[in-house]
Amino acid sequence: MMTGAWLSTVAGGAWPWLADAAARGDTLAVIDSTLTGGPAFADYVAHMKLPVFETGDDIGTLWYTTLAPRLRQAPVQTPASLIGLTRASDYFVLRELATRVGRLVEHSHEQGAGPIAHVAFALTPRVVR
Repeated sequence: MMTGAWLSTVAGGAWPWLADAAARGDTLAVIDSTLTGGPAFADYVAHMKLPVFETGDDIGTLWYTTLAPRLRQAPVQTPASLIGLTRASDYFVLRELATRVGRLVEHSHEQGAGPIAHVAFALTPRVVR
């Protein structure tokens, strides 16, 4: 089960990719508040002062009407990151759509199985060296 303790371990560095992405100023957050950890994750991103969006009934609609236009507004030199906590099925669709937009690197952690599976993720810009 995901709880406030789970969230503190994420923020504390268990998944540094999530904390790093949340610390960026140009990060958007997607949350399914119906998941066990959804309210705690919403509090975390609110504390970080990130724009947060509820997954709703159709992640594709959220992508095309809200997220994609906002990600396209980011300067090419510093594309935005996308973090979240969603059902595994919503994450699959979101990942497919988001990775087509730009050169994003996927970091994720899936918990649970079947219809209750959920994913904490960060889709961040690829660093060109």
